[in-house]
Amino acid sequence: MGPFADMRILIIDDEASICEVLKEIFLSLGVESQSISDPLLVYDYVQNDTFDVCLLDICMPGVDGLDLVPHLSSYCPEGKIIIMTGYADKDVAIKAIKLGAFDFLEKPFEMELIIHSVRRALEAVEAERNRTKLLDALKTSQEELLFSKKRMERLNEQLMETNKALSVLAQNIALEREQAERQVAFKLKSLVIPVIDRLRHHKGTDKHGSELHLLVNQLIEDLTSGLSKDLTIISNLSPTELRIASLIRTGLSTEEVADQLSIAPSTVRTHRKNIRKKLKINDKQYSLKNFLQSRSRNLSLT
Repeated sequence: MGPFADMRILIIDDEASICEVLKEIFLSLGVESQSISDPLLVYDYVQNDTFDVCLLDICMPGVDGLDLVPHLSSYCPEGKIIIMTGYADKDVAIKAIKLGAFDFLEKPFEMELIIHSVRRALEAVEAERNRTKLLDALKTSQEELLFSKKRMERLNEQLMETNKALSVLAQNIALEREQAERQVAFKLKSLVIPVIDRLRHHKGTDKHGSELHLLVNQLIEDLTSGLSKDLTIISNLSPTELRIASLIRTGLSTEEVADQLSIAPSTVRTHRKNIRKKLKINDKQYSLKNFLQSRSRNLSLT
């Protein structure tokens, strides 16, 4: 009975001698107990105190013990009630059990039988309390899991919102870059190119006319072709080769490029070979035009 030392037993019997005997039995087993000899005091007791197990005599003067069973159960729903009677009446026992009694003992009873019945009642109380604790712990765990789930959902929503914001930011940066490039192109076309064009017609720069002409054409082509963004092409090709590559990318044939630049077709072919070599286009079946167009498309996607 050691594990039940913190539990309380209530004895309700009009015979004080029986109460004292039972209290001594439970005291020797390490279980605290209290007794009430006047059944009329039971109502005041349960309003101010509780019990784990109650031994109730149903044959007391002025009060039917069975009438006390529902009252005791309503104030101490976890407590177990053991009915005691000096009359072996099967119908009374059945009625007591139906009213909520845990067990039924007949007087005079043996000590071992009392201890066995009380032990069972205490174990039942302890089991129900442990079950309640487990259910409370499970409920708490479920609430914590639900809280964690909601928190993860909020974090996921915040992450999605952040990703959307970053996506919008990236789009805005791309738009700003394109706008900046257009502004640079506009300034080159409206400011730099006219200056170079005036220099071409200046008497003192006649000997540099062809270079200035090439420079103007190169700037215009770089602004429109997209090849000027390709560091590999820019770093490997000469200005003339870059100009020829830009025209090839637009789909002009060797003869058309030669006519556009006022050079011999053989010169264009030589430049084409050098361009393929510098750009490491080893497959002779691979069109230079397709290669340049592919590079431009890839750059436009980045």
